[in-house]
This record gives sequence, structure tokens and C-alpha cells, in this order.
Amino acid sequence: MKYWSIFLLSLLLTLCYPAIATSVVPIDDVHELVEFHSQTYHEKLIPVIDSISFSTSNSIAPYFFTDENAGMQYDLLKAALNSENIDIKEIVHAPNLRAQRLVKTNKIDCMINAPDNVEGLFYTQSLLEYQNSVFYLSRNNLQIEQFNDLSALSILGFQNSKQYLGDEFKDIANANPNYSEITNQKSQVVMLFNGYVEVIVLERRIFEYYRHLLKSKLDTSIPVTEVVLFDPAQRKIACHDQIIANRVDSAITTLKQSYRYQEILDLAEQNNYQPQHQMP
Repeated sequence: MKYWSIFLLSLLLTLCYPAIATSVVPIDDVHELVEFHSQTYHEKLIPVIDSISFSTSNSIAPYFFTDENAGMQYDLLKAALNSENIDIKEIVHAPNLRAQRLVKTNKIDCMINAPDNVEGLFYTQSLLEYQNSVFYLSRNNLQIEQFNDLSALSILGFQNSKQYLGDEFKDIANANPNYSEITNQKSQVVMLFNGYVEVIVLERRIFEYYRHLLKSKLDTSIPVTEVVLFDPAQRKIACHDQIIANRVDSAITTLKQSYRYQEILDLAEQNNYQPQHQMP
């Protein structure tokens, strides 16, 4: 019996040995076609974005300067994209409508300060807020407390104001024969101080920038009244591609969670973006 048990055990080990000894040897070399298709598949899922082009308005100092890579909003955008290792490929300055059309036709990736609800574009969160206001010379003693008070006044707005500033303002502007718009925001300030119009509609920091810039050419020390009829305006970026918009949005989120975001806003409040030299 003892020898019989030993015989059976030996036989069992002999039969099982090939199965125990056999192992799967990994293949070191991957076929080049398999590797190529795998790489291509991942590139399609996660395209590499290392630079993005933008369009924005012509007259937008101190947020952007057309003659140099500088400005409050430029610094915010650059700091945000740096967090995602993305470069600013170019910034094309153009009238609002053309800046929008450049993105709609895929000639430029994204529009800075895009109007809301443009069909076919994908939006980021707001990079910062603008405060659009009504300005008039205080000596004129205008009584402006609501939109209806603008109906009988001569008004000069920035280009496409009616699309940016809400339906109530749009209705007043459409019904007012003395309402007009202009692309050059410096000209708005000039026309106000020269008395050519009673009211201008302009963003607060932009108004102060040109008021400071023009003080050697005009008496811009004349008291001006600002009336805030508009809510703070979120300044979003709109892109023709959703993946690009998502990357920019992620970059903005990262920036807002850092100290750098508030640092740039503080510099603006300290007038660091005001012109260093007045016009000759």
C-alpha cells in the first residue's frame, strides 16, 4: 500500500509538471502598426495644445495695448495659460464684429470679451469683470437714475454696446435718434470733454485711462459724474473648438486659485496700468 501511494504521487507530479513549468513569456517587441495606431488614437482623444490665438477689440487699454504685449487683462490671460504650459500665439485687435467673425470662421481660436450666446462658439468662465457706466459733465446737471432718463439725451456708446448691455438699454438706444456708437473709445472721451455729446457709455477703467492720457491735450480735470446703471459685466472667452475652450477654462480656474490673480487686480487698483507719458 505504501509503495502504491508513492507510485500514484510520482505519476501525478509527472503529469502536472508541464503545466506548472510552462509560463507566458511577454513579447518585448510591439508591432510598429499597433504602436502607431495606439499613439494616433490617444492624440485624437487628447490633442496637444501648446499655443492659442485670440482676437479682441481695437480700443481696450488698459486691459490690452495694441502696440505691445501688456495690459491688465493680458497679464491675467498670460498668467492663466502659463499654468497650462500654453503660449499666446497672437492677439489680433479688430472692431468687435470683425473680432467675432475671425473666430466664427476658424481663422482665430478664441475671442476675448465675447458677447453672450453667439451660436457655434464655446465659452469659458469669466476672466474678470468690467464695470460699464454712464458718464456726463457734472456742470450739465443731468438727472439720470434709470434707463428711461437717457431717452432724450445725445449718447455715444462703444461699438456694439446694444448687444453687450442688455435688452432695456437696447430698447432705449434703438428709440433714441441721438444715439450712436463708435469704435475708438479714446474718441468717446474726447467728444465728452469737448461737449459734442451729453453722455458717453464706457467701461470705468477705460474711461480713467483715456482721461489720464488726454490731460495734456484737454482739460480733463473738469468734474465728471458717473452713473452705474449696468451690472458688472463678466468678460468671457469664446472659442470655435470646445476642447480649446475647456483648456482655457481650466487655466482660468487655476489662476483664480493662486495669489497671482489678486496681485494683478491690486496692481490695477494702484493705477499701475495707467499711461506713463501723456500725449504730446
